[in-house]
Amino acid sequence: MTNRLELVEVSVLAQKQARLHSEIVTILFENRRYIKTIFLDIHGLYEIAHVALTIIDPSANLVVFSSTPNIEYNLIQQNLWRNDPCFLPSIQNNHELSWWNDQKITSDLEKIKLKNNQLTEGLTISRQINDFYLLYSFATRSKRADLRAYYASNLFGLLDLGDYFYKSIRSIYASYCKIIAPPELGDLTSRVSTINNPAKLRLIANHSILRGE
Repeated sequence: MTNRLELVEVSVLAQKQARLHSEIVTILFENRRYIKTIFLDIHGLYEIAHVALTIIDPSANLVVFSSTPNIEYNLIQQNLWRNDPCFLPSIQNNHELSWWNDQKITSDLEKIKLKNNQLTEGLTISRQINDFYLLYSFATRSKRADLRAYYASNLFGLLDLGDYFYKSIRSIYASYCKIIAPPELGDLTSRVSTINNPAKLRLIANHSILRGE
């Protein structure tokens, strides 16, 4: 596969302090209707109840698209996002998941991300493409005892869902990323299309829907 999951090295970008896009809150909410249509294709697969994509470009600008935007909004408003390891690509390792409630997560972060949304477990996977970082986040309300083992064993299935999410919103992201063209995932075909009705997976060209109007 041309765009394989690569080891995320502590590069110049990773050493920089990521900064929020100047329109981060607008971006979070004005696309919510379209994000919801994408989420409906993913919801329930691997018992997923939340999905988000954080994109950090080569100049360290950070943008987030989320099916539950209040999570990221509260992190931003309370300035807690800087303390969230899941926003830091340099801590991510190849084929390794970052859990939302590990020892690095404070009680405030856990409350905003998990407890306030009745979520039982959350995880983030980092994917580096050229000088961009794509951070795929998923969360569940499942109470099964083996959640971590379950998600670890389905890592590449989750990456596939993340790739599908990114491909679905790439054109929207490009409208905010005006200087550096966002990476393409080439001819990678998501296995989501073999699970759901292919008709549901088309990108919606109606700009009023894309912008959540």
